[in-house]
Formats: sequence, structure tokens, C-alpha cells
Amino acid sequence: MTFREKTHWVALVVMIAAFGWYFFRLHTALPHGPGNIAASGSLLTVVTIGIIVAMSIIIGVIAARSPSEAHAAADERERSIHWRGTHYAYYPIVLGVWLCIWMIFAGYSMPTLLNTMLAVVVSAELVRIGAQLYLYRRDG
Repeated sequence: MTFREKTHWVALVVMIAAFGWYFFRLHTALPHGPGNIAASGSLLTVVTIGIIVAMSIIIGVIAARSPSEAHAAADERERSIHWRGTHYAYYPIVLGVWLCIWMIFAGYSMPTLLNTMLAVVVSAELVRIGAQLYLYRRDG
């Protein structure tokens, strides 16, 4: 497994854990649910810091175990996997934008709309990472 594939696995697990916790807490533990913008903002701050710390530590350990691989330039296969994964992430973004446009006209609250946009971006990122991991395994 290459260094970049390992970092994708780390990103996938950390994002699922962090944003799974965020959306669970948002809908179960906050007063007024997703409509509480101040509480969801503080939760998002915790999630962002948690993702940065967890990924930095884990990827730092992986890089320290194989420094030559961590500093190697991406080859043609890895660049192709990156572009193809990004291509697949485009579709959830487009669908999510249409969903958000509909929500605006349907009169949803601003906090609900903002959390929906966050869910769209997270979903697209998970699709991108998942597609890249699939392509690493399939083409590898």
C-alpha cells in the first residue's frame, strides 16, 4: 500500500468518525436541534480541530515510518486516480446544490441550510476519497 493510499484511508476513517459525531450530536444533543447556530458552530470548531490533530499525528507517524515514500512525487497512476476521484465527487456537489436551492425556496431556516451545505461537501469529499481508494485497489 502506497503512502498516498494510506493517507486516503486515514482521511476516510477520520472524516467518517468526526462528521458522524458532529451530525449525531447536532440532531440528538443540542437544544433546538440543527437550528441552534451557535452550538453547531462550536461543534464544528471542535470537529475541525479534531480532524487536523488526528490526521497530523497519524499521517506524521506513517511518514516517519517510510520517509522516502512520503517525499516521493506522485506518478502518472496516482495523478490519474486523483483526477478520476475528483470527477466522481462532482455529482454529489451538483445534486447538493440543487437540493439547497430547493430548500431556499421552500423556506428552510439558515442554520438548517448551512448544515445541509456542510453535509453536501462532506458527502462529496467521502465520495472522492472512496473512489480514489477503490481505484487504488482496482488498478493496483
